[in-house]
Amino acid sequence: MFDFGGTLIGPVSGHRYYYGQLNGEQKKMYAALLSGAVSMATEIVLPLKPINEIMRIFTSVILDNPLVFYVTSFNQTNDPNRQKSIVRPEYKYSKDFVRQHAGHVWDYLQVFDAVRSKSDIDKEMFVHDYCLNNFCYDYSFTDYSYSVLGLVLRRTAVCDGIAKFVKLAFDYLGIESLVVHGLAKNPSNVNTTESHAWNIVKIYGNYFHLDVTFDMTIKNKVNRYDYFNLCDNDIKKDHTIPHGVPPCTTPGKDYLSVNSMVAHSPAEFEKFVYASLIHGNKTIIVKLSNVKDTATIVDKVMAMALNQYSKVYSGSARVEISYNSSQLVFEINFV
Repeated sequence: MFDFGGTLIGPVSGHRYYYGQLNGEQKKMYAALLSGAVSMATEIVLPLKPINEIMRIFTSVILDNPLVFYVTSFNQTNDPNRQKSIVRPEYKYSKDFVRQHAGHVWDYLQVFDAVRSKSDIDKEMFVHDYCLNNFCYDYSFTDYSYSVLGLVLRRTAVCDGIAKFVKLAFDYLGIESLVVHGLAKNPSNVNTTESHAWNIVKIYGNYFHLDVTFDMTIKNKVNRYDYFNLCDNDIKKDHTIPHGVPPCTTPGKDYLSVNSMVAHSPAEFEKFVYASLIHGNKTIIVKLSNVKDTATIVDKVMAMALNQYSKVYSGSARVEISYNSSQLVFEINFV
């Protein structure tokens, strides 16, 4: 538990993947850094170690524990005579601020009590959809953007804050997950590769990639699930996976595959669009596979979609298409 002056403001424990990647001595250093951060110590004394090793452990603490939102970095001084490294954390906020807002964050998580008795996949879906329906990406990079405070206080954050909030929600619901820091091509600008954060979650006893930020930013009229439970081979189409995270090697469990929203041929695509229109759905999400030539794929999809529309409805229609070129997912809106 967090304990500032005898005031409990919420448990900090959850699944700690990065802690599990450390050796015995490093785990003791991790515990010392976490304990020092929780008490907002001015100095934390560790065995004499190079700064890159302490930085790795420090980063593990921050990624494993999203409630430690108030530590930004640290300074290190080595004392060879004592064979000690002195770590001085840098705190972004006062102890009173941390006490108040960490408690507020923990209280906020009670919104997920609605699915506490559900299956893990139902819990994951609820967290994903809650984020898409209640939060937005922070394009202005405000003060709280990089922590869980952004979503709780302002309902907006960047990928780092979103991924940490998702992990904290999963911790609350008892789902194993971790925050991943890697590189990715933004679906809105695939020519740019930038630093990015997302999650890996353990569902069905297997690990999968979950990128709530990208689903949030490509959402148009309906929620998107382009990055819901992808395997490594699929996420690699626009993400660079860092070393040291669990492999996600189970294909075919992503949302679109499980819900039969993947077309493997033009005939399957036309059948899918026709069936959707027959059931009154004029906003259609579909993923294409086995596409060899993507140069004219948008025009072909538009033509085939309008052809199916003419078979179901009299008169003409205008179609708007949002296209995730990396994952080959289309959102087709008939207006």
